[in-house]
Amino acid sequence: MLNTRIIDGDHDGPHLLIFGGIHGDEYEPMAAIRHLAEALDPGQLRGRVTLVPVVNEPAFERKQRTGPDEKDLARTFPGNPDGSITERIAAAANELIRQADVFIDLHTGGLEMEVLPLSGYCLHPDAAVLETQRRMAAAFNLPIIWGTSPHLDGRSLSAARDALVPAIYTEWGGGGGCRQRGVEEYSQGCLNVMAELGMLD
Repeated sequence: MLNTRIIDGDHDGPHLLIFGGIHGDEYEPMAAIRHLAEALDPGQLRGRVTLVPVVNEPAFERKQRTGPDEKDLARTFPGNPDGSITERIAAAANELIRQADVFIDLHTGGLEMEVLPLSGYCLHPDAAVLETQRRMAAAFNLPIIWGTSPHLDGRSLSAARDALVPAIYTEWGGGGGCRQRGVEEYSQGCLNVMAELGMLD
């Protein structure tokens, strides 16, 4: 159901999953992930990177935040494989998260909001997961780092929380455009996290 691009490195290492397009009107993450797909060199990579530029394709086709069932994918995890279109997408995305070692979910404010650039994570009760998340959030190198409640359900980060997968989400701008600076900062941020995790020099 989800269109993925998998890049396997020539050396062993972690499995990093990166999502864009949880909402259909958030364009910088989609462009940044497509850039990463072209830029990553398997010969320099330790581990595996799974890239999903547009998780919510029905919403993207509508040029809106949500798909035709009007459900917010960012509040629908872990989903239902027999449910509505958004519930089925959430179930497929949830399975990808469970298969990963670490996870990044890229967002913007979409058509209606402008958000200050930030990287965030849930205040996970597992000390090792929390420490990895803090390292990832700092390495992404956006101006704000945000630790949030571990009790918020329905999100990609709550799916990662339940699977003990260290995860961060990011926000950058919005307004419905696709600003080059956002694409560049998102691409570089993902590379920074990969270096922090030992996947790249």
